[in-house]
Amino acid sequence: MRILASLALLAWSGMAAGQGFRPPAFFGGVPGMAQFQAIQMQRHQARTLLYREALEELRKNPAAADVPECPAGGAPAGTLCLARAETPPAPPQAPPARRRLAVLIGNNDYKNPIPELETPVADVGRTAEILKNRFGFEPRVLKNAGKAQIVEALNKIAAEATPEDSVLLFYAGHGYLMDDTKMGFWIPVDASVKTAAGWISNTDISRLLAAIKARQLILVSDSCFSGSLTKEQKIGAGGAANRDEVLRRRSVLVLSSGGDEPVSDEGKEGHSIFAWNLIKTLEAADGVTPGYEVYRQVRGRVMKDYPQEPQYGAVVSAGHASGGEYLFDAGAAAATTAR
Repeated sequence: MRILASLALLAWSGMAAGQGFRPPAFFGGVPGMAQFQAIQMQRHQARTLLYREALEELRKNPAAADVPECPAGGAPAGTLCLARAETPPAPPQAPPARRRLAVLIGNNDYKNPIPELETPVADVGRTAEILKNRFGFEPRVLKNAGKAQIVEALNKIAAEATPEDSVLLFYAGHGYLMDDTKMGFWIPVDASVKTAAGWISNTDISRLLAAIKARQLILVSDSCFSGSLTKEQKIGAGGAANRDEVLRRRSVLVLSSGGDEPVSDEGKEGHSIFAWNLIKTLEAADGVTPGYEVYRQVRGRVMKDYPQEPQYGAVVSAGHASGGEYLFDAGAAAATTAR
């Protein structure tokens, strides 16, 4: 373990010095929990050192990464802002989901000294295929996206989606959680280690979710510390009594690859541990599958492969209603084709 930990720390130290090294894969098979935690926390410590200037900026100004809300009349050209949230009333009856829209963001190519990743582009590409062919989604894939591109894509979904639509968002890339303030962030490919202005805060992610009017809305986040997005309300088995009840309620869920800790950078068959198991779960899904059941299966498979625990929770601040749940409908692709 000491040798592995030293190798990991050496690799990250070299990366932090601008040499662009990538942390080595684990040797000798699946690591034990203590070994995994030790190496992952050393990686986190190296990232903390790497991001120290941006983190100091955030301590002085916690809103340094936040984007202002778009004005009521729309933003001037070239101005980055967040779509405004409007919560539609619940319908008297449960209409079927009209469209299934997905935005999938996979970030591999980071600028030195932030280390590149190997699997996110492949992860979102394969997931997009499954969502289209098995679940009837209209996927939009963003590869190696910067902050403005991500915000603009989510603003576009917010403008297009109606309450009757089903929306899935997937982010795969670097993430970070501040140890002292517990503020979480996505790290886009154009992010800097010297300022947080190019980061995307959990606060803004929640605001973007609130702006998407679809009653069926789920965010899948495969990044370090992504479990911080699930903390508002944990979801268990059960929920609303039936499908119609679920579809009448505003459901805003997050499925994350881990909790408040770093997650594995290593992969399986060209995909991250989390994405590979999510792909296998979605490929096997039949009929209407609640999000909790997808989470339960993914969590079990991931933890069998690796000491990493996916999380599932609701974003109440984005309008999630009690009893809400996200539904994966494997029959939707046939219905979409028939139309």
